[in-house]
Amino acid sequence: MSSPVEMQCPSCKESLKIPPAVFGKKIKCKHCGHAFVVQDPNAKPPAKSAKSAKPAKPTKPGAKPAAASPPPPPPAQTKQQMWDDEDAQNVELIKEEDVARCPHCALELDPPDARVCIHCGFNNLTRARAESKRVWAPDAMDWFMHLLPGIVALAIAIGLIVFNTISIFSMRDWLSGSFLEMDEKDASGRNKFYVPPGAFIFLLLGLSLPMFIPSVKFAFRRLAIDYRPAEKVKT
Repeated sequence: MSSPVEMQCPSCKESLKIPPAVFGKKIKCKHCGHAFVVQDPNAKPPAKSAKSAKPAKPTKPGAKPAAASPPPPPPAQTKQQMWDDEDAQNVELIKEEDVARCPHCALELDPPDARVCIHCGFNNLTRARAESKRVWAPDAMDWFMHLLPGIVALAIAIGLIVFNTISIFSMRDWLSGSFLEMDEKDASGRNKFYVPPGAFIFLLLGLSLPMFIPSVKFAFRRLAIDYRPAEKVKT
């Protein structure tokens, strides 16, 4: 039995031990699953036919033609012997019926587990064929109009943060001199209020949250996730 020949997978470049019996057939690499046809590295190109063949010697009258010698019988080699070598177990012979094919165009899938057929665009998961469209690339104005709502939402969120921060430190000054101020002094010597300034601070925070949270979400989605404007379909 001929010893396996060491070759490289054309896809993953891993070393494979391939028996000569599978030369000219399609195999599958055990490392990456890539299918390819094995070519005999020692195969020689077919010799050119001679321009003129040497004429056969004439036979004598009445002589019987010499019987052709039978071709030598091929060496007996079973399928089990072909794969007995432990190093040859990293390749697998692929039969024609085992090739994965697109259910729409019946062409071979590349790779075999491809989600979308590269020949016709058929999606094997959604069972629908992708439609090709001619589109216009977005220009500067499309980018500006698409990102403008996200910029406005981000400005609103920043404005609410700044306003609530200022109100925390300035609420007492805003309420000074109003009808809510009392003549009674507190322990620190400042006038008391009928309604504490902290109550107004929490009221402003509560009113700001319904606007702040949606603004942050919209700004993040428009500026970070869906930042690319939609392409215009050519008519």
